[in-house]
Amino acid sequence: MDKQWEIRTAETYDMPAIYELEQTCFVSPWTAELLLLDICVYEGNHYFVMETDGKVIGFAGMNVVLDEAHVRKICIAPQYRGQGYARKLLEHIQTRAVAEGAEGLTLEVRSSNTPAIRLYEKFGFITEGIRKKYYDNKEDALIMWKRELSGAQE
Repeated sequence: MDKQWEIRTAETYDMPAIYELEQTCFVSPWTAELLLLDICVYEGNHYFVMETDGKVIGFAGMNVVLDEAHVRKICIAPQYRGQGYARKLLEHIQTRAVAEGAEGLTLEVRSSNTPAIRLYEKFGFITEGIRKKYYDNKEDALIMWKRELSGAQE
């Protein structure tokens, strides 16, 4: 991760880049309308983009309900994976979740997404359950939790 990078709050003008990443990175991508609602309309959601060299290379979203934060999405362009960018987005989400009063962080991940599962485990997440046929009514999701958050970076 030798390039300069920045994480900032996602803005409406980021939607084309976010949509393109969504289509490239996810097996079952959300529609542009659903992304727009999730990022720009629903007040409880917080989305962030990661830029390097002036280009959006990833995004992440979360929401906080009471004392729990839920990671909605983490996405890094394929050519930037394996370089620590997803971890930086996850650290940013954790810091923001703590600032919003969250005491725990949860997410769902495809049971077949080994690289993501490894990242989450290294970050302190533990698998606590399974949602059967969660993705496309076919693939199970692991429910992972990081129960104790701190403002300090891992």
